[in-house]
Amino acid sequence: MIDEYFINEDTLLLIPKDKKTTKIFDINGEYLIKKNIFALVDESCQYYGSSYNGRYVSAKKTLDMDYKLPIIIDEVKEVVLFPTCSPKLNKCMWICVNNVENYSKSKKKSTIKFINGKTYEVDITLNVLENQILRATLLLMKLKKRKTNPKKIG
Repeated sequence: MIDEYFINEDTLLLIPKDKKTTKIFDINGEYLIKKNIFALVDESCQYYGSSYNGRYVSAKKTLDMDYKLPIIIDEVKEVVLFPTCSPKLNKCMWICVNNVENYSKSKKKSTIKFINGKTYEVDITLNVLENQILRATLLLMKLKKRKTNPKKIG
């Protein structure tokens, strides 16, 4: 069990174990932290200069959507997570779109292959997974566009 963790470019997947514990899948290994998944996401947003609510409002405005929104965790390194279902649900997992290499259907579930070669089965349909990946990729693309071509005043 680790005491502290901030979501970063090596984060693959966050899975709630119970209401107070989260399992972290990272390029460098797997960890348990005595912190609920929402608190882990919010504290990571705060570590990089915002909050979950701030990132949520930004994603909502950028994507013109308001359900199961991806979240920019770190703007500088462009780390974006997306939820597998409503973040209000205890079973919600968060996946780092930056580290998804491929994905496929696995019965009524989906299998994700990450850039380190590891695969994980997630309890969502392929259609839902693809939709969430598209949303997260769109948010990432819009972030990159703003960085390279900011709006001018006047």
